Amino acid sequence: MIINRLIVPEGNYLTFTLNHKVGGEVYELKPGETYYMKIAASAAPTQSLLQFITSDNSFNLSPELDEGRYVFEIGVKDSRGFDNIILPALDDRRCALNELIVLKRLED
Repeated sequence: MIINRLIVPEGNYLTFTLNHKVGGEVYELKPGETYYMKIAASAAPTQSLLQFITSDNSFNLSPELDEGRYVFEIGVKDSRGFDNIILPALDDRRCALNELIVLKRLED
């Protein structure tokens, strides 16, 4: 069951804002913390292809991925490098929870 799906034409920027709440309140990053997003191919979902980091809840990425389906994980990384996953890529059966679809562009 896909929980989150992001769709972008190949070559376009992927822009979105993360709505991260803890205990019903919007989460404020602590000093030294960053949000990260890891992207992996659906065929090899445990091997990260790309990683993006942002110091706020806004992502503006140029993933430069070929057309296809990918999985993604989003989390918080602290100053010691510890990852706290808030949106896991896969469930316990290794099925995608968060999917990124890169659409094929039309040729001239």
